[in-house]
Amino acid sequence: MPDGHTTFGPFVLDGTARVLCRDGQPLPLGQRAFDLLAALADANGAAVDKDTLMSRAWPGLFVEEANLSVQIAALRKALGKRPDGQEWIATVPRVGYRLPRFSDSEAPRGPSVQRPVVAVLPFATPPDDAEQAYFADGVVEDLITALSRFKTFAVVSRNTASSYRERGLGPEEITALGVRYLLEGTIRRRGPQLRVSVQLIEAETATHLWAQQFDGDGSELFAFLDRIVEAVIGFVEPEIRKAEIERARRKHPGSLDAYDHYLRALPLFRGTSAEVRAEAIRLLEESVRLDPGFATGLAYAAWAYERQETFGLGATPTERARGLQLAEAALVAGSDDPLVGAISGLVLMAFGGQWQRCLAMMGEAVAANPNNPTVLSLTAFCNMMFGDLDFARDLYLKAFQASPGALDNYELLVGVGLSDLFKHEYQQAADWSLRSVAANGDWLAAYWTLAAAYAHLGRIDEARGAVTAIRERAPHLRVSSMIRNGNRFPQPFRTERHDVLIDGLRKAGLPE
Repeated sequence: MPDGHTTFGPFVLDGTARVLCRDGQPLPLGQRAFDLLAALADANGAAVDKDTLMSRAWPGLFVEEANLSVQIAALRKALGKRPDGQEWIATVPRVGYRLPRFSDSEAPRGPSVQRPVVAVLPFATPPDDAEQAYFADGVVEDLITALSRFKTFAVVSRNTASSYRERGLGPEEITALGVRYLLEGTIRRRGPQLRVSVQLIEAETATHLWAQQFDGDGSELFAFLDRIVEAVIGFVEPEIRKAEIERARRKHPGSLDAYDHYLRALPLFRGTSAEVRAEAIRLLEESVRLDPGFATGLAYAAWAYERQETFGLGATPTERARGLQLAEAALVAGSDDPLVGAISGLVLMAFGGQWQRCLAMMGEAVAANPNNPTVLSLTAFCNMMFGDLDFARDLYLKAFQASPGALDNYELLVGVGLSDLFKHEYQQAADWSLRSVAANGDWLAAYWTLAAAYAHLGRIDEARGAVTAIRERAPHLRVSSMIRNGNRFPQPFRTERHDVLIDGLRKAGLPE
């Protein structure tokens, strides 16, 4: 109950005053009954397991399950029957209880975005190996901590996830509790060597989305643990994002909510044509219209306007103002989200000239979530343009190595190449740009970095070929627009770095 109220049917549950009203008239409820109803209402249609309900109504106390049954019976009597004759509180066999999912007309007041939920289940180990059990607990705990830093999905607590395994719940039963993705694994030993197998499962369909094995030396457990966590996070986050995009794509347009519009915009957001960028902006604006408090949607909408500056004919004054407005609103709504902070920092620099604030925000974002490849790449970009160039290149590499399956890995590859270009390492710049082209043949930044690198190497024919590829994809692009784009960045970095790109593009034949 984010604003203290939840509405369902004729009822209004006021969490601040701790009152339940039916048609405006208060109904008497005891403290335990109210806490149970609030827990069910917060789940918005998902089942709530008995352990969670009991810990909510009897925090810190051990009570018999029969007490829960008595309170649920009292609640059902107080609520009466639904119009269809069914109970308001439904029993979910082997799990717990649930309130019906709210209809549009009964939706609870508060954020409309329902983030996907991930559960990290206890890893399986041989029953007689206490050391491996200790290591498995460390893996699960660190994975939950690292995943919890991502705000685009929620993570079930360790105790709750353990209860799923202890009670023998299958994917279908866990899905009834509102969990969408399961991360599980096994640990085996052969001599001094450990093998850890991890898999990501979409709970509703029991579909395996990703699996990986890790082999390491049992004598260096902590180093092995860190390597597993970094690798798993690097694969899991983009796989969940891809699965969520596909889920949104399959939904009927009339049923899309704020989160669905944001997901549908993500693949388009990275397009370079004016039509694709316009559709991404439309979807993101609709997302924030449906939920003005959706911080990630606000940040990406602001970023979509910034990309008009980078890849279009330049953002209009109206687009600049809107981008700044969205970025500031995102910071208010998502003050605890490192991704929101990094994106907003970029927009504040690009449209507001706040480059010192940008670098400070980027540093805070990386410290808060060093495993988010988008946070790493944005921090790398800003440092590449007006900060520590070596630090920028290292961050691009770390982002790519941590998440080689990310949707935007071609941006990371060309980021390394552009860093090399600014360091006058032209052959390396060309090599990394070619890797980016191989990953995404329409990415303009790869071609303009490649053209400049070839030109500085004296390979003019190849440089002109890269310019031809640019003009095929962006006929509007000129040297003057690249200069305008570079004018966002402060001196002396602009002259020392960006002019290397401009001079190379001139030599390669890009029209003025």
